[in-house]
Amino acid sequence: MIRSMPAGILLALTSALCFAAAGALQHSATRTIALDAGPPSGVARWMPVLGFASRVLSHPVWWLGLGGNVLGFFFHSTALHVGSISLVQALLCVQLMFALPLGAWRTRMPLLARDWIGTASTCVGLVVLVAARGAVPQTLSRTHLVPYVAAAAATLIGLFIGLARLFHGRVARTALIGTAAGIGFSLSAVLIVVCTDLLVHGGLFQHWPVYALAGSGVVASILAQDAYASGSFPAALTTMSIADPLFSAIWGAILFDATRPTTAMSLGSMALAGSLIALGVGLLANSPTVAPQT
Repeated sequence: MIRSMPAGILLALTSALCFAAAGALQHSATRTIALDAGPPSGVARWMPVLGFASRVLSHPVWWLGLGGNVLGFFFHSTALHVGSISLVQALLCVQLMFALPLGAWRTRMPLLARDWIGTASTCVGLVVLVAARGAVPQTLSRTHLVPYVAAAAATLIGLFIGLARLFHGRVARTALIGTAAGIGFSLSAVLIVVCTDLLVHGGLFQHWPVYALAGSGVVASILAQDAYASGSFPAALTTMSIADPLFSAIWGAILFDATRPTTAMSLGSMALAGSLIALGVGLLANSPTVAPQT
């Protein structure tokens, strides 16, 4: 499996820019429609966005955001084919940094100290991750474990959706659904790696991962839209941006890393990188610059 870390980084950053613009557009459309919708009923009590899905699908701004997602998916898939899944998924966190100048321009406010701290923390975390795992050789010799990873991810998604049903607070429910969406996107990343390899070698549609990829993508997207619709954009963005690279690193270590992180040094480096990235994401996603309080 051919890997190129510089190419993977460049493509991942490009996809992050596309996803940042798409997320802002789709959150704007979905949240506006959610505010006009009545109380959910039936199956919509579990997933309120399903109650006004037809209105979301008829909103032109939402479709503009979908176009950004499609473009981002192209760059993202290519990045996963040439780069490490742990690194590529972690680099998606920089979409929060792309939101900073837009937020500062919109609010006519200078960047806050927390914005600089959050940016520095995320960047340092990514540097540590690159140094620790970015150059680890990748392998596809363990793809027989993909069904077990998919089953584990599906179980976790179901668990977080079930927990969200028990919480009526907006932020708590959004955080749980956002976490489920992040796990869904991490599973999609795993399946993209497998499918792009199948595409190179031919016979893509003869194998089950391509259909599982379509299913996981749809589920993760619905969960993301539901998290956006609930109103707490910082909570949705924070949990998705942390859960996706966290679980991608776990799946990647199990499936694709030729050398698994078993030494104290490698495990400690990954823990440090994850902590720094989580701190940076939390500061940025909850910053008034990115998501002004209403």
